[in-house]
Amino acid sequence: MASEKVQLPTQCRFMDHSEYRIVSRVFGGTLPLRIRIVITDAAGLDGRAFTIPTSLLSMLLNIPVSSYFAGVGSSIAVGYLASCINLAYLINVGDSYDTLTTSDTNVLVHETAHVWQGKNSIFALTYVFDSIYNQCIRSNAYAYSPGKPWSSYNVEQQASIVEDWYVSGEPSFGSLYPYIVNHVRRGDA
Repeated sequence: MASEKVQLPTQCRFMDHSEYRIVSRVFGGTLPLRIRIVITDAAGLDGRAFTIPTSLLSMLLNIPVSSYFAGVGSSIAVGYLASCINLAYLINVGDSYDTLTTSDTNVLVHETAHVWQGKNSIFALTYVFDSIYNQCIRSNAYAYSPGKPWSSYNVEQQASIVEDWYVSGEPSFGSLYPYIVNHVRRGDA
C-alpha cells in the first residue's frame, strides 16, 4: 500500500541529455532549455509524480529578492513580481528519480507535458490550477476519448494523450497523432 505522506526532495538534478533527447522527440522545439528543467525525488500523495513551475515556489514562499533589484521597493512587492517570472520547472518523480530513461520514460513524458503546458501558456501557473481543480472534482481526471478538440481536454487529459501516444511507439498515424503534430509540436497549449 502506498504512503499517503508527501515525500520531500532529498536529491535534485537538471534533466540530463538522454532524458532531454527523449522528450525532444515528442515535443520538438517547444520545450524550455534543458537546464530549466529540474528533476527531484520529491513525490505527492501516494508517491505520485507532479510538476510545478518555480514561480509557484516564489509565490508560496514569498522569497525576498529585493536585494537583487536596487531601488525597486519592498521585498514583498518584488517577491510577488518574481512569482510572475518563471525560471524553471521542477519535475518531482519520487521513486522514478533514477529510472526515467529506462523503465519510467512514460512518467518522464507525462510530467514533461506539464512543463510544455507551462512554457506554452500565457501564465506558467495555469496548468497547475487546472490540474488541481480537475483532480479534486473528477473521479478520473486522466480519462479521455480521442477525437475532441485539443482545447476541450483538461491538462491531465492532454498529458495522458501525449503519454499514450509515446507509449504506443510514437506512431505517425492514428487518433492521437494529430494532437502531437497540430498542437504539441507547434506549442499550441
